[in-house]
Amino acid sequence: MKIVYVYDSIARIGGMERILTDKMNYLAEIYGHKVYLITSSQGNHPLSFPLSDKVEHIDLDTKFHLQYQHPLLEQLKVGWTLNHKFEQKLKKEIKFINPDIISGNTSFKADLICKLNCKAKKIIESHCAKIYTRIPANRKKSFFKDIKDRYVSYQCFRDVKRYSDAIVTLTQGDAAMWGQHPNIHIIPNTTSIDIQTISSCEAPRVIAAGRLTWQKGFDRLIDAWNIVQKRHPDWILDIFGEGFYKDSLARQIKDRKLEHSITIHPFTQNITQEYLNSSILALSSNYEGFGLVLIEAMSLGVPCVSFDCPFGPSEIIRNQEDGLLVKNGDIQGFANALCHLIEHEAERKAFGKRAKQNIKRYSLRNIMPQWEMLFHKLTEK
Repeated sequence: MKIVYVYDSIARIGGMERILTDKMNYLAEIYGHKVYLITSSQGNHPLSFPLSDKVEHIDLDTKFHLQYQHPLLEQLKVGWTLNHKFEQKLKKEIKFINPDIISGNTSFKADLICKLNCKAKKIIESHCAKIYTRIPANRKKSFFKDIKDRYVSYQCFRDVKRYSDAIVTLTQGDAAMWGQHPNIHIIPNTTSIDIQTISSCEAPRVIAAGRLTWQKGFDRLIDAWNIVQKRHPDWILDIFGEGFYKDSLARQIKDRKLEHSITIHPFTQNITQEYLNSSILALSSNYEGFGLVLIEAMSLGVPCVSFDCPFGPSEIIRNQEDGLLVKNGDIQGFANALCHLIEHEAERKAFGKRAKQNIKRYSLRNIMPQWEMLFHKLTEK
């Protein structure tokens, strides 16, 4: 089977890029499919995650980000030109490959992909929950930008529902946002971490990871940690990430005099070892598309404390069994949950061991057959 994935680039160290790469590698190496990755603007940027030699990468050299160097009216003109250029190049490659499946996602050209005129079945993946698509890193928009994005999103989602052969969401919560639709499928993310080693859960260290944006809510975590460190000054919080909010978070840490117990680190390629060196993972997000860091940490025996935000944490964490869920936005409750696991080492370790077992339902071996079944179901119609 020939399967094409369309994405802007695999240049960022992020959850979507990691999942997409793992998925393509598995389909090519384990199932023996002919897999293609078509990017719009990879350019000379190295791939952020290793791609199998069995996956063919084609870059269309259409740098959409260049349009934002121009004034608004010029942006529209340059944007139209780039869109047209990308569409023509993509159609040419699709005609040459003649795939059986084309997969895109709601964050990049989903409306174009699902309307391509070819034999391939079109799958659109909802990696960022539908209701939160197009929210910027700082959550701030001008009035006209907000109206424009709402209109573009409305058009995109309308076309996806009308023309795609399947819409795949990561969670039941996001699936509900798409409403009644016959082609909705729920296939969660997976983790490629498959080692027997687990955290000892003895280090006085809490870890958090993600882009430094409004979505991830690290400002809320810092406020909670301001409470925690007064009770447990020997514990530290290490945050791994980069992004728009880096300077404001650094100021918040300084204002609360937490420089001795909170450190913001850049993204790391060896996040597995960082999880193993930690005893608790904290997820303070305002919202999630899924919550990949939860299954990564839990697969290494690290119990998690998470806000019960939409969508993902409540479907991943079994509250009071392998982690703790806290009402979304309850800073004091979040601090109390962290303190509870800090103060109860035996319970912390038991949660970690159960997390390691419970999270096996998200292994590649358990999730990838669901994709294989969907591909065959669509192509056999």
